[in-house]
Amino acid sequence: MTSPELLTFPCDYPIKVMLRAGAGPRAHVDAVMARHAGAAVSAAATARPSAQGNFSAVTYTIRARDPQHIAALFADLKEIDGVLMVL
Repeated sequence: MTSPELLTFPCDYPIKVMLRAGAGPRAHVDAVMARHAGAAVSAAATARPSAQGNFSAVTYTIRARDPQHIAALFADLKEIDGVLMVL
């Protein structure tokens, strides 16, 4: 027996990236997001710095085509130096 799909694709899918503060890591994350989901996704992202300003949480909303699209994006994001967590 197969389990039902939790999402119906294509769908809007929010991705939060926790990273070290600074332009370097954010630029790399934006480039990966643009490659996987288009440049408009990076332009519409929202960022929130930590209280001490050492970290930043950036939320992107992509139009996910299928589970493999999300998995490939997560894998690429996790490889970026400065990315601490992808949710």
